[in-house]
Amino acid sequence: MRHLALVKATVRRAGGEESRSRQGQPREDMLKCSYRPPDSDFYCWRFKIWYNTLDCAYRTHHRSFDGCRHCSQGDFNLKTRRHDLIVPRFHPRS
Repeated sequence: MRHLALVKATVRRAGGEESRSRQGQPREDMLKCSYRPPDSDFYCWRFKIWYNTLDCAYRTHHRSFDGCRHCSQGDFNLKTRRHDLIVPRFHPRS
């Protein structure tokens, strides 16, 4: 029985240059919202805005907005920022 192997095709450009999207900067013509607030650290492809990963992780974890459900970016942000959502609770000694 033959099993097919998954192969990722890559195209290399002459001169070894990477595209801007591979460097973490999406092309300007692909963005609906080009304004980037100072605290925003990723681009939400679902709503096409610059956003903060911690806010995204909070919405995903607490399911506070239906539009953010079943979002792979939200799941990834939650995985990477889960430790930032933990609030230490201090109980006074009696």
